[in-house]
Amino acid sequence: MWKHGLKLQTNLNTFYALKFKRSIMKPLGGYMGKILRINLSTQTVKEENLDKKTAYNFLGGRGYAAKILYDELKPKIDALGEENKLIFMTGPLTGTGLPGSGRISISSKSPLTGTIFDSSMGGSFGVYLKKSGYDGIIVEGKALKPTYLLIEENQVSFEDASNLWGKTTIQTEDWLKKQHKNCGVACIGPAGENRVYLASITSDGRFAGRGGLGAIMGSKNLKALVVTGKKELTIVDRETYEVLLKKIRFTIENDPITGKDGSLARFGTASIVHRIRSAGILPLNNFSEETLSFEEADKFSGETIREKFFVGRKGCYLCPTACGRRIKVNGKIVKGPEYESIIMLGPNVGFYDYEKEIVPLAKLCDEFGMDTISIGNILGYAKAIGQISNFEDAVRLVEEIAFGKSIFSKGVKHASEKFGVEAVHVKGLELPAYNPKGAKGIALAYATSNRGGCHLRAYTIAPEILSDPEYVDPAEEKNKAELVKRMQDSYAIYDSAIICKYHSLALFTTLKFELDDLAKILSAVTGFKFTNEILHQIGERIYTVERMFNVREGFTSKDDSLPKKFNLNLGKLLAAYYRKRGWKKGIPATIPALIEPVYMEKGEITVTPIMKLKPPQIQVALDMDTDLKTVVKVAEETYRGGVRIVEAGTPALKRHGVDRLIPALRKVAPEAIIVADMKTADVGGLEARIAFRAGADVVAVLGMGSKSKIIEALGEAIREDKAILIDLIDCEDPLAKLEDLTRELKGKENWVIFCLHRGISEQMKGRGIYDQKTLIVEARKKAGKFPMAVAGGIREGTAKEIVSCGVEIIIVGSAIYNSTNPKATAERFLEEVREHYKPLTV
Repeated sequence: MWKHGLKLQTNLNTFYALKFKRSIMKPLGGYMGKILRINLSTQTVKEENLDKKTAYNFLGGRGYAAKILYDELKPKIDALGEENKLIFMTGPLTGTGLPGSGRISISSKSPLTGTIFDSSMGGSFGVYLKKSGYDGIIVEGKALKPTYLLIEENQVSFEDASNLWGKTTIQTEDWLKKQHKNCGVACIGPAGENRVYLASITSDGRFAGRGGLGAIMGSKNLKALVVTGKKELTIVDRETYEVLLKKIRFTIENDPITGKDGSLARFGTASIVHRIRSAGILPLNNFSEETLSFEEADKFSGETIREKFFVGRKGCYLCPTACGRRIKVNGKIVKGPEYESIIMLGPNVGFYDYEKEIVPLAKLCDEFGMDTISIGNILGYAKAIGQISNFEDAVRLVEEIAFGKSIFSKGVKHASEKFGVEAVHVKGLELPAYNPKGAKGIALAYATSNRGGCHLRAYTIAPEILSDPEYVDPAEEKNKAELVKRMQDSYAIYDSAIICKYHSLALFTTLKFELDDLAKILSAVTGFKFTNEILHQIGERIYTVERMFNVREGFTSKDDSLPKKFNLNLGKLLAAYYRKRGWKKGIPATIPALIEPVYMEKGEITVTPIMKLKPPQIQVALDMDTDLKTVVKVAEETYRGGVRIVEAGTPALKRHGVDRLIPALRKVAPEAIIVADMKTADVGGLEARIAFRAGADVVAVLGMGSKSKIIEALGEAIREDKAILIDLIDCEDPLAKLEDLTRELKGKENWVIFCLHRGISEQMKGRGIYDQKTLIVEARKKAGKFPMAVAGGIREGTAKEIVSCGVEIIIVGSAIYNSTNPKATAERFLEEVREHYKPLTV
């Protein structure tokens, strides 16, 4: 029951404080179960229950907000009028501890584009909103004077923000955090106050940057929101969640891009500068066709920034990647701009001095609270048509824009209509830092984005330029419609769950942009039953609702176009895309029907190959340089003899190829653990992925040399619920290497097998490994809880000495495949090891 008009004597600036008793609703896991509806005009607050059916069909974040906006906003309303709503919405993963889950989605109708618009903001605001007890806030109406909202557990206050009006974003956030301890702040700067169409919302130095959402706050006289609380989040299946969390975290932390020592951590988002430049799609001088030399681009590359300016990293809530930069320029430590800001404020305008031009412009935009991408696009356009000519002109124009004194304050589309010169935008949203002329996927993604020219609806730059998760020819149109559609649907899930899209670079392994891991952890957190297929259906539903909103606002297929200057005919691509979507002339027939929630009580945790092992085991190593039929026949006979670990040996793999040999072995040994002896010495993740895709259960990686290849391969194994075998062959000191690796990989015993191995070349010089019992005993002790395999010249009668040391797997090659009866030989080996096996007590 709400009680109105309770004055808080502790704060003389408080207009209105509303206290209430919370209604009792058992929340779903991951959700707090409540949404606040705040009307600034009437200073009333209503607490509403989260709708479970909507949550199941739209998840949260971007999706849930899109459904509210579609249902509640009247067509053609003024985006800066009182009728518009501004929605701050978390997702079920927000605040769970999953890397990248500290985000919040902010949604409304955009004043810049006229479309439905959402922006995902990092920092910690979303986490604090959850702690206050709410999944979301719907802001309506307009305050009579500058206001900020203070949202605590069981209380909402309308606070006087007159003293903050005119302050920069940094000044505002600093002041509010001094007044209110342990809180999350989302605020605007002068650009938002002046209703500039490019105004952003910020929290912890992270921005909901695009589409003018900050202008909507300003139009409502809302300077900031402050949220605080200590509510705990419920997770339905904690045990399954913890297992999945470790798995996903390991994948992200050890990925070559998103990992703790990956390219994003080391060089920030500017790590891709040279890749984009060499692909010929880095914007120069208002997206001209000019090209940039390596030397010029290197002035602001991630590598140069790290060498000359880097001070430290800064990450969002619980993010191991920490891609944010702290840099020292002009004697001061400041936030380092992201790739998009660097390129759009730099070479797209004709500025190349990182310290004296690019960083100051980015800092100015951040303080005013404006989108750096749009400002960079505008500056490039303004310079191209002679409105500015140098850095000083650019600073002046940025200031004029921020205070609403420029024709560009309403965006480049509005200005271009006045100047009569075409600008680079889609649906009014200024294009970001990738020239679409050199990549058909990003061209189609720009054209079909529901919020205008945006790379974050389908970041096809990943496969087209960065070869992640695999390479796609940027000039090719074939399959691009399916690729863009599939990626758009997947990213709708990332924005609704919510986690950072950067982590998709680690979690996507195919061009199907699979969501299996997210489905499993969402199920464990919420208690809903999700699958990869269900999540893609939800993503499609979200995208369709957004499209239906835009159609209602008057948008048609004619708006799915790029500026004429790019001279790109997207006719065939668009037609294929509409077919994939099931849209007639770009218009959906209807929103996909909502389905009733399906619940689950206990999550399913996939068992790894190692967890299936029942020692002792014989592993037959098919190191055979012969025809495929013969190799497969030996595998079939040994399988019939009881062998349940079949190794595709290195010679056979090189002769027949992974994609031929592995499936052939699987066909004759369906229940066996298939080991691919890749002897991986580099690119561990890639080689493991190739073998796992072909059907292998275990991939052999060389233990000697760098550990990075091992960690990468292990990351793939953990992601796929597979395993790796670390082959200690030719290690100068196998015991020292074993000790080092077991320490490094502690806790990964279900995904790693260690193998003490004397290779065939060494065997030819003497006896097999069985004569080194002391070494085997010490190795087995050091391996601890990790399973141990031994290989190298093992014959009948010698295996018993090895298994008596506690070794779980005996790898036998020529003694079986060169015998006259591989089946009978395998049976004798199995009988020998089972009789003499003595498990090690750890």
